Amino acid sequence: MDKLCCLLYVSRASLGVDEGDFLEILAQSRANNPAERISGLLRAGGGQFVQVLEGPQKNVLQLYTRILEDPRHYDSVLIGVNYLPGRLFSEWAMGYITNPPEVMEARRKTLLEEWESHSKRTEFVQLMRGFVAQLRTQPAG
Repeated sequence: MDKLCCLLYVSRASLGVDEGDFLEILAQSRANNPAERISGLLRAGGGQFVQVLEGPQKNVLQLYTRILEDPRHYDSVLIGVNYLPGRLFSEWAMGYITNPPEVMEARRKTLLEEWESHSKRTEFVQLMRGFVAQLRTQPAG
């Protein structure tokens, strides 16, 4: 059985995408997510998306791959993926919150700053350097 995971990302709405499109995304999520055992929260407004997805790891990652291909948004940044001991949004196939542009921009900025500080941590950098060094010592095949 897949482990329960949680994925958080931010993205920007494509030109011409409006509240009606946000509601369409919400309706699609609410219709499709139960079959995939996915729940979560979509926060939208001011041309921004912040979304949390939770469910079996494989299903969540497959859904995020489809989201990346969705032309209704771009500039997606994966803030993080983590395992969960239990669901945070079990009552929602997809919850929905709208916020004014200034709130969404502030939330995006905060999340991106957290992501940047996390990606620069010494442990992560050391892990990647070790991985690259390991690859360099292996014969090409």
